[in-house]
Amino acid sequence: MSLIPAWAPNLHPVLVHFPISLLLVAAVVDCLGAYRPSRTSVRDTATWLYCGGALMAMVAYFSGLEAAEAMRVGTAESAAVTAHFTWADRTTWFFVVFASFRMAMSYIWHSTTRRVVIASVLVALGGVGLLVATAEHGGRLVFHHGLGVAPVPSDGPLWTIPGRTPSERAP
Repeated sequence: MSLIPAWAPNLHPVLVHFPISLLLVAAVVDCLGAYRPSRTSVRDTATWLYCGGALMAMVAYFSGLEAAEAMRVGTAESAAVTAHFTWADRTTWFFVVFASFRMAMSYIWHSTTRRVVIASVLVALGGVGLLVATAEHGGRLVFHHGLGVAPVPSDGPLWTIPGRTPSERAP
């Protein structure tokens, strides 16, 4: 039995959304925790979300690297894959290092000073910027270059909700 579903060209598209969601939720929890830095439970929740996100980012990174090395691509697609890989490399290792820092901050230093908490949140938001850039480059691979997806027929009619005409808008 294969880990890869029959509809997926490789494991990367199945895995890639987990680190994105974990890291975004971690940043939101972190921002909420910045209002009350003395609440260690919120800080620790964000820390564990960063750790899970960093771990899943590594899994997505290596599955994407394996998928990319198995593709035949043209010049334009090669440049786009390289750009996505470069951003993914930066983002993955940023969050691995940041999650390690957060573990130290939560369980070794026990730092709850406002200055450290705010600095940590700002660094995390910089990481979210890296994450967004990586996702944008990955989305471009799929939606602009069509890598890893089956072609969609473009000569058919527009899809509509059953029982409606194409001119009617959904409520």
